[in-house]
Amino acid sequence: MFRTFSTVKQQKFTIGKVLLFLMIADVIVIVGLLALAMFPQFYRKKDFLLESTFTLNMVLVGIFLLAALNYVIFNAKSKSRPNGKIELLENEVVFEDRTIPLSQIEKIRIIGNDVKGDFRGFISKGIRNQLIVTLKDGTALQALFEQTKENSVLGKKDILAIYHQQGKLSDSNFQNILRNTNYY
Repeated sequence: MFRTFSTVKQQKFTIGKVLLFLMIADVIVIVGLLALAMFPQFYRKKDFLLESTFTLNMVLVGIFLLAALNYVIFNAKSKSRPNGKIELLENEVVFEDRTIPLSQIEKIRIIGNDVKGDFRGFISKGIRNQLIVTLKDGTALQALFEQTKENSVLGKKDILAIYHQQGKLSDSNFQNILRNTNYY
């Protein structure tokens, strides 16, 4: 059983996007100043241009540190709230409050390999996983769900193998789940 989470509305204007824009603009200005320093007509201002690029490099490092701090402080806080559960069973899928027999399901797709915990230096809440169930009547049900080391999709590989044998889970999706290396 996996906990499901509500989707978070993506903001158009964030501090991270502003800092990324400033980093890109800073790099463009640095490259421009270095290019200007190469032209003979700017020979007398060459020292000033090169000193300016050094200053802008220090500004770039500062912006990068602010962006990293912003990522660590604000990105780790998820505004998603648990709102249900998903259960993968041999002959049915329990999708929030609805039990769907496998005979009514046309296709199952599992997106993401986000596992809660600390992996390769990154801290994750484990909720950026998505289950998409397409029914035979064309209805598509979607949910974000949480994976942990103890409760992972890879731990359900026997049930996923049944889904794969019945043609509900594609070969590429099944192989991606089996090859996931985030479960160390």
